Amino acid sequence: MKLPSNLQARVHPSRLEGSTDAPPSKSYTQRALLASFLAKGRSELVHPGESEDERHMLEAIRQLGAAVEPTNEGWAIEGDPTGLANERDLHMGESGLGIRLITPVAAMLPGTTTLTGTGSLLQRPMAPFEEALREAGGQCRTQNGYLPLKVQGPLKGGTVHLDGSHGSQFLSGLLFALPLAEKNSRIVVENLHSKPYIDMTLEVLKQFGIQIKNHQHQTFYIPGNQEYRPTRIKMEADWSNAAFLLTGAAIHGDITLKGLNAQSAQGDRKILEALHDSGVRWTQKQSTYSLYSPKELSAFDFDATDCPDLFPPLAVLAAYAKGTSSIYGMHRLRHKESNRAEALTDLLSANGIEAGQGNHNELIITGRQPAGGTFDSRNDHRIAMAAAILALKASNPVVIQRAEAVGKSFPAFYEILQKLHVKIHYPS
Repeated sequence: MKLPSNLQARVHPSRLEGSTDAPPSKSYTQRALLASFLAKGRSELVHPGESEDERHMLEAIRQLGAAVEPTNEGWAIEGDPTGLANERDLHMGESGLGIRLITPVAAMLPGTTTLTGTGSLLQRPMAPFEEALREAGGQCRTQNGYLPLKVQGPLKGGTVHLDGSHGSQFLSGLLFALPLAEKNSRIVVENLHSKPYIDMTLEVLKQFGIQIKNHQHQTFYIPGNQEYRPTRIKMEADWSNAAFLLTGAAIHGDITLKGLNAQSAQGDRKILEALHDSGVRWTQKQSTYSLYSPKELSAFDFDATDCPDLFPPLAVLAAYAKGTSSIYGMHRLRHKESNRAEALTDLLSANGIEAGQGNHNELIITGRQPAGGTFDSRNDHRIAMAAAILALKASNPVVIQRAEAVGKSFPAFYEILQKLHVKIHYPS
């Protein structure tokens, strides 16, 4: 589903009601696509997502030699990372995860690969790859630490040092590539953030037959000369995007959300902790959650350092909570599709809600009823979704400019809101 450019969405105050399936996880889907390319033979992906990020990864593995065909349940992928042209160009759109996963894999292949993207991805740092890939025996050149990026392999393996304060995605990419190196490898990581995403990577790799020893998320031991084993894999539902629907119900609603794995490696399932602390209760039966809004939401404190994608729905939850809430880990918001710390502060302030940075790297929000009004998404999918959920109990509608940004991760977002009885118009 591709949304039109320069879309405006007018989201009216509405009560979320009804039942729906949680969307597929784009994080799992991108990982499974790349693993399927690296597995010689036929793999099957069941219920994959269809967001822009997933489509860019799908096209990238096609360019690298994978054969992809649709099935009744998703995609069948014939992987074979051999026999490629000596030079290739890969365009990853705005997918920060996609480009950081595929860059080390491209450096594992013979020949030269040039990688680039568009929009905010051009301002997101890529410098950590330069030294890491050189330590592993490959070549990597960025443009002053940013895209375009050129790699040449194959990587040989060995010891690699990585600064994890830049996030987990660089490490995930190396974990995909180094099992194919001729030598054993050891990755030594300092200051690793977003550890749950590494657990997700290791989980997918294990399903494709790859063995990696993880020592306290500080050292990773990777035997070389491993082979990816083709498999059939069903995509988990996405806790990151489900968090917006759960938050919407907490604010003004009564919904049932199906398909969520309570034991998921996804760090964003911690949204349930914040909802609990704000006074929300729910019932759970296997993978189905039924949740409704309480009479009043309470202020809460939450550390989102390891799950920064929860900041937007948490900020909206705090906007409706009585009292002052603190969400820690603001430094994780700078290098996203927008500067999310700035974007969230602007969104809340424009709605008459007091919001600002505290002395301990936290976003401090004092709740009150949002006023509504017009707001630009900054072409950031999670900011657009936050604005839509903020509208549910506002004094007036919220008009979202560049509302099509949700297509990056959740193209059916507005459609699902309408299914749940949210009134949305699209002014021309």
